[in-house]
Amino acid sequence: MRLRIRHKDGMATLTSLTEQSTLLELHNEIAREVKTPAARLELKTGYPPKPLLIDSSSAQSSLQSLGIKDGEQIMTSERPDGSVSSFEFGSTSAASEPTVTSSAPTAQAATATSHAAAFQPPKAVGGLAFGSRPLIPLSGANSAFQAKPVAGAHPFGGLSTVDSSYKPPTPAPAPVSNLTAGPSGSVGSVRVRDQGILVVREVEDDNSCLFNAVAYTLDPSMKSNIAALRHIIAKAIEANPDDYSDAVLGRPRKDYCDWIRRENSWGGAIELAIFSEHYNIEIDSIDVSTNRVDRFGEGKFTQRALLMYSGIHYDAVALTPGLDIPEECDQTQFDIATSEEIINAGIQLSIKLKQAHKYTDVANFTLRCSVCQAGLKGEKDAQQHAQQTMHTSFEEYK
Repeated sequence: MRLRIRHKDGMATLTSLTEQSTLLELHNEIAREVKTPAARLELKTGYPPKPLLIDSSSAQSSLQSLGIKDGEQIMTSERPDGSVSSFEFGSTSAASEPTVTSSAPTAQAATATSHAAAFQPPKAVGGLAFGSRPLIPLSGANSAFQAKPVAGAHPFGGLSTVDSSYKPPTPAPAPVSNLTAGPSGSVGSVRVRDQGILVVREVEDDNSCLFNAVAYTLDPSMKSNIAALRHIIAKAIEANPDDYSDAVLGRPRKDYCDWIRRENSWGGAIELAIFSEHYNIEIDSIDVSTNRVDRFGEGKFTQRALLMYSGIHYDAVALTPGLDIPEECDQTQFDIATSEEIINAGIQLSIKLKQAHKYTDVANFTLRCSVCQAGLKGEKDAQQHAQQTMHTSFEEYK
């Protein structure tokens, strides 16, 4: 049985319990993992989150009888003001150490990560790498890297993510019985019955939006270390010259690596393909202007994450129990086998955003180069200007 434990320092995964394990055993296992006395912990599960209250009558109840299933997420918090539970946990807290599914990098990934030491990548503690959402095991630059760049991808990322000749299949319509509009006036949300509300989490519009969105959904420990994410891209390109040739990148590989490390360089399809392989997860980018889903790493992994692409900007997509619930309770990674409804909700969300004109027409929008103040029109002009001048900082104006 695999349980995801969300706590103040990030996420952990417990695999030592079974459906017949008791609520008391669950409390003690979690207490040991998060290094907090069991009597100080409060546990919640479900959407919206409901307390898992422990007392003399419920302590020996099986997890199965409490409706806790494989893959369940348990949210933890500490009781305020030093208060403790009235239940006496006793000496049972000295049970054997739980088995924890490590989220730390593999040996190969650890070697690759060491090259980025100057960027202070996330530290593994007790076999786990912590963030506010799960950190997926890395594949590492030394592993058999198989990311394939998307044909026709914009060499500078950001502006164009797929081959314009690509004709994706029409997405299956979302089940009407399960999807409803979000709360009144909420353009950026769609309610998914019995699961929560799918929302857009806007990230900073600072030329690092893709990296900020990836940090939010895949690796929150990188939120304040975007340079390390850029370093991951450069190292993957350096390690895979066949997949990322000068022709694919649109410039010499060394120049591209130097460029992507700069804080004002946009990311796009190339970067999403690399992050998919690096974090071992399918990344689904939903294009607001076309409502198309571009899947990076399709068919390779068991988990998926969603991003929303508005033409020149990426935002994160998350499932929340409610619009008034803190973002720390967001779910940003989903089991592929059971999350088609989430994809359908994402498409419905992009339709709402398009109807509200929350996207940019990349063929006709107007840009100004932040370096030389040159006026530009559309994606083509921006690409040509960047290639000719190496200027990569643009701002939209009307």
